[in-house]
Amino acid sequence: MSSFSTPPTSAKKSRTRQRNRTPSSTAKGSKPDTPQTNGKRRGSNGTGKGRNNNNNNNNNNSPHTPHNNNRSVYETYVDPAAYSTANPGKTIVYGKFRGLTTSRKSGYLSPSKPPPNLFQCEYKEDATTLKRDVFISDLKARNRVVDGEYCYVVVDDVDTNDPSDDEDGADLAVENLAMEMEASTVSAAEAPKRQTWNSQEKQQTLWSPQHETNVPLPMKPLSKQEKKNLSQLTGRVIYAFPAEKPKTIVGVLKSNPNGRGGVLLNPISNKLTSFVVPASITQTDVLASGTYTPGTWGTRDYFPKLSDVSVIGNCIDIEAETIAALRGEGIDWDETFEKSVEADVLNSVEAGRNAGGWEPTEEDMVNRRDFRSDCVFTIDPTTARDLDDALCIEELPDKTGVLVSVHIADVTNFVKPGSNVDEEARNRCTTVYMVDRVIPMLPRDLCEIACSLNEGVTRLSFSCQFEMDYNGGLKTDAKGKRKVWYGRGVIRSKCRLDYRTAQNIISGKCGNGNQKEDDEFWDLPRQPVDGVSRETIAEKVRLMHRIAMGRRAMRFEHGAVTLNKVKLAFKMNKNDGEKIPEKAEAYPIYDSNRVVEEFMLLANYLVAEKLIMKGKGAGLLRRHEQPSQKGLTEAKEMAEACGVYLDISTSQSLQETLNEFTKRASATNSPDDVLKLQAITALLSQPFQPAEYFIASEFDQDDYIHFALNIPYYTHFTSPIRRYADCIVHRVLQAALDDDMDAYNSTYPKTSEVAVAERCNEMKQAAKKAQERSDRVFLSIFLKHNPIQSTMGVVIGMGEKSFTVLIPEIGAEGRVYLDDMKKRFHHKFVEKGEDGKKTIKISPTEEHRVEKQLTWQNLDVQLFKKIEVSVTCKEDPPVDIKIWLCGPHL
Repeated sequence: MSSFSTPPTSAKKSRTRQRNRTPSSTAKGSKPDTPQTNGKRRGSNGTGKGRNNNNNNNNNNSPHTPHNNNRSVYETYVDPAAYSTANPGKTIVYGKFRGLTTSRKSGYLSPSKPPPNLFQCEYKEDATTLKRDVFISDLKARNRVVDGEYCYVVVDDVDTNDPSDDEDGADLAVENLAMEMEASTVSAAEAPKRQTWNSQEKQQTLWSPQHETNVPLPMKPLSKQEKKNLSQLTGRVIYAFPAEKPKTIVGVLKSNPNGRGGVLLNPISNKLTSFVVPASITQTDVLASGTYTPGTWGTRDYFPKLSDVSVIGNCIDIEAETIAALRGEGIDWDETFEKSVEADVLNSVEAGRNAGGWEPTEEDMVNRRDFRSDCVFTIDPTTARDLDDALCIEELPDKTGVLVSVHIADVTNFVKPGSNVDEEARNRCTTVYMVDRVIPMLPRDLCEIACSLNEGVTRLSFSCQFEMDYNGGLKTDAKGKRKVWYGRGVIRSKCRLDYRTAQNIISGKCGNGNQKEDDEFWDLPRQPVDGVSRETIAEKVRLMHRIAMGRRAMRFEHGAVTLNKVKLAFKMNKNDGEKIPEKAEAYPIYDSNRVVEEFMLLANYLVAEKLIMKGKGAGLLRRHEQPSQKGLTEAKEMAEACGVYLDISTSQSLQETLNEFTKRASATNSPDDVLKLQAITALLSQPFQPAEYFIASEFDQDDYIHFALNIPYYTHFTSPIRRYADCIVHRVLQAALDDDMDAYNSTYPKTSEVAVAERCNEMKQAAKKAQERSDRVFLSIFLKHNPIQSTMGVVIGMGEKSFTVLIPEIGAEGRVYLDDMKKRFHHKFVEKGEDGKKTIKISPTEEHRVEKQLTWQNLDVQLFKKIEVSVTCKEDPPVDIKIWLCGPHL
């Protein structure tokens, strides 16, 4: 194999973009070397030893090797250029492989353009294009590629069969997230003139864009013929690029199911296949981790092999499960930091140390705007210890609006580029919030002392000020220009509110000059300091609420989209030193949460605009592209099948139709409508792709759009204590304000900044998955001790032998596997029932009917059908919830 290096990234990305660059590519020539060449692949020791993934002489003595050791299980990789020459009628695509969450064997390839120094696929401008994912059906077709690796795939000849017709195929189709369709196929001469964000009156009121970009073209639902033309492509891997770094695999050790002895590790993530562990590992049904070295999966190894396998602990043990959740996402650090990092922090805060903690010196405050006399306050969760944003609001002298100040902790004053603490923050990228612990991005001396905007102490800030009218719009002058100030400041917070106390103020329960009310509803630790009265704080909170709610209403009327899911909060009980969740309930979201959100969104938007206009392409921005049109079309059809109309042409039309249905549900107070709304929210969330960080010069400006917010550009500026991306934004913003971007770009080359953006994306998703796994573990353990005997579920996904259920009581989704209940129920799948819908016809077995004294005889399970289920903890590891069908919901 040839040497691998990072490919060049000079070309701008457009809508058919290379979503994530391959981590390694051929350094020389226009195509990868064939497996028979003598090129050396870069390994951990520079020799390539043990990294040849095309090794056909691999002597695998594991019990999982086929009986005939001379027979290969998988095909040898072939040079895609040579294959293309020998098979001119075949289509070859390149891209990133994504394993399915519902299957360890299959997955999708999301096609993208190969780096310039690799073999270039000849993508056709018809059905076989970059806009179509390729389904990889099984391990043989997958040919040793691991989730997240890049590869070349030869596309099978077009077949009329769609894998969505197979078992659980509906879910596979929904997972096809990368598919995109252009909204119009008319010629350039016939195409209507594109609207700009600036030309839209509603956007002018809300955002007043100062930088001109085009509004995205509207989408339209796919017609039956278009969907037929887009029948699912299938293919097989012919060449793969192993990842550069070893990967930690976490899962459960299980006995080999084929009866030949030995132990496998079944990863917690179904996107990964099973792995062979060394013969010395004999324990089973415990959590363990091991190292997979990319490129070592040989053609005669049915499963890849792990090294350095170690047992983490028992399943359903909270500590072991939490470690597994973190380690499985590559988060192998905890609350502690290396001594060199701590030393950097001590040096950066040494001058300001005092008996009370830390305050800036006079030297620290030079060239900063002084806000210490302003009525600044914070609103955060009750348990928050690191307060990175504060607010202030003052009415303008002419009473035409208000001046809002958003003050953000000036983290980069302490975290200097290239320092040990900066390198550690760059590696961690984000604070990770698990159910029972927080793993910070920065040491606590910074998070909770020097940077945290605590009340009654002087702190350094990076601030953004802007004028707004009383309806929540941005004020502009006669020429359409805004008054916005960005810069470094000094603040002294007057009050530390939490969301609950702020909500009590908004609701009028306290802050009215009534001592008894204040004693009851305004917590003692939340009292104002520096002689500021409760009434003054309350007046400002209510003014902020008025403006924020007006702005929020306008945002959603004009196209912002939100899909709110239930977030659970757990109350813990220590039982003989072991933490056990004794209560699970929905985490409350107040108007006070939304007050903070609105002003933070606006500050982030304004900073993004400054970076675009003054950052010379170096700005770190955040984009959210339009969801999969195929996925939205499917969700629309499913919703309309149960009487809910969705207009998916734009984010505004989608939100408007959701708003209309929400209003109807509220007006009628119909439980059915509320359930439908929850189910539709779950369906719509699947075609949405996650937002991502990127460097401005890497994309065309029309592609900066943030679909969910319905704005032309966006960034993250407001949480530098817990997000490294925000620290980068602070540095670029200061360079832009100083008109010093040339010096910045020479210090931070684009390739370095692109790598940082990719790392931020990687770790944000890793933290999200770890948090979701933590929530699932705690919910499962709660249900183990508190099983739900009977509750209502709503069907939101259909397969042939299973279906997905949303359980409103706990805000969770799960799969019901009918093969697990053969002693209870007979079942038969019907592609088109009497009403033309996919249906699973279920009837109880005679034994089960008698045992449970059931009175019902038949149940037709369809999309959005309400059924009765029981929910408990799954008996077999890995820990998860288990949903059992009980019968029809009466």
